[in-house]
Amino acid sequence: MTPKDYKDDFHAIHFQNSIDSANEVVPLFLSYFKPKKVLDIGCGLGTWLKIFEENQCDIFGIDGDYIAVKDLVIGSNKFKPYNLNLEYNLQTKFDLVISLEVAEHILPENAEIFIESMCLHGDVILFSAAIPGQEGTLHYNEQYNDYWIDLFSQNGYQCVDFLRHKIWNNSKISWWYRQNILIFIKETEINNPTYDLMTKEKSQNQNSYVHPELYKYKCAKVEGLEKLVNSPTKLLKYYLRRVKAKLK
Repeated sequence: MTPKDYKDDFHAIHFQNSIDSANEVVPLFLSYFKPKKVLDIGCGLGTWLKIFEENQCDIFGIDGDYIAVKDLVIGSNKFKPYNLNLEYNLQTKFDLVISLEVAEHILPENAEIFIESMCLHGDVILFSAAIPGQEGTLHYNEQYNDYWIDLFSQNGYQCVDFLRHKIWNNSKISWWYRQNILIFIKETEINNPTYDLMTKEKSQNQNSYVHPELYKYKCAKVEGLEKLVNSPTKLLKYYLRRVKAKLK
């Protein structure tokens, strides 16, 4: 099920995927770098922040005013609503900034200011964004990695792709994180010994990969459409359901 917009249980539907993924990724990431303060840009209900907090990190999250504060899994005092299509500055720095599967929801004309604003808040950024064809609710700007790597580079950040090959086959983590997750470190800090464990395992190939899980999903979708085309009755029912859903 894909909600029509963020008010249609969008975050509730993705809650378990986020929690399960964070439970795997966060402890692994913390074995390489231990931040004291973590900011999540586009935090949703705070699922990733919840796991960071359970690992003794101070946390804060921002997202749109469509987030129902009563549904947050973090303290309401650790959340602030912001329009992420606009410039934002919390006037404080964090040891780690995360923004996972959010950037594709930002209008293309606002992508530069979104990344620029993100970079104001920390020297290390854990980032992922949907690639073309990934599909999802209100995906305005699906791009391959090179696009985001270039925007971060314009702000003085270097891509350190050390995590993906460690989580690629972990089925407890949703495939979109396994496919897209990257780390960016400020170039002036890249030789800081604090980040040695990450930079030493940096992959030399920062390519855009398509995870087999996405490929299988696309193949199943094509196969399903082929069956519909070969059955006029099923095809008619399919389009009637689509029309009915759009009229709701």
